[in-house]
Amino acid sequence: MPRVPIRLGLDYNSRMPRDSKIKISLRPATPADAEAAAALMYETMPTLGEYLFGQPDAAGTIRVLAGIFPAPGHLLSYQYSTLATFGMEAVGIAQVLPSNDMARAAIGLARALRRRFGWAAMLRLIYRGIRLANEPDTEPGEYYVNTLAVAPAWRNQGIGARLLEEAERRGRELGLSVLSLGVLLHNTNAKRFYERVGFREALKYETRPLAPGVKYTGFYRMVKPIDRTDRKSK
Repeated sequence: MPRVPIRLGLDYNSRMPRDSKIKISLRPATPADAEAAAALMYETMPTLGEYLFGQPDAAGTIRVLAGIFPAPGHLLSYQYSTLATFGMEAVGIAQVLPSNDMARAAIGLARALRRRFGWAAMLRLIYRGIRLANEPDTEPGEYYVNTLAVAPAWRNQGIGARLLEEAERRGRELGLSVLSLGVLLHNTNAKRFYERVGFREALKYETRPLAPGVKYTGFYRMVKPIDRTDRKSK
């Protein structure tokens, strides 16, 4: 079964002034967070998500994401998700998993789609994701950031960095030594952000467009060594 990674496509342009007094909390996501999480996840995959899931617009793609989010054991599941919240509002999400679990989680994604939306939806995802399945986005033994998204109105508040710090902490607990992710080639803002928080470019992968209207021509594979010292213990 092919692996169907969802690429990052974030734009970290600020739409509100930075306020260091804002109190953001991090917590594990639950199935009840499906609608809020789906809207955040869509920020990373607009035209790509519509292509993979066969939806005509944002509303359709978000509906699919919300429908499969409560199922465990797949790439876009609540099980791998951490939410950043301000009060009761979800303002950011990270979906991170060991790279060694990626193949199993991709199979889980296809199964979750079949159970919720039927065989046609699953087969479409597999057929359209075959090219993505063979791309060199991660290597064994890494902690892979499959999704990182911050709500547009909350960008430039340090929320993305907080979520990555939490991912690094969990990776350290798992005994992993590298945090990795992919950034779409056209997303220069996101690439600069990741470089600022310690990631470096390990590979530039270019490919022909997937389909007309799909904004995807490849990605940068980026990696960051996981700090073996837990700063909270200092």
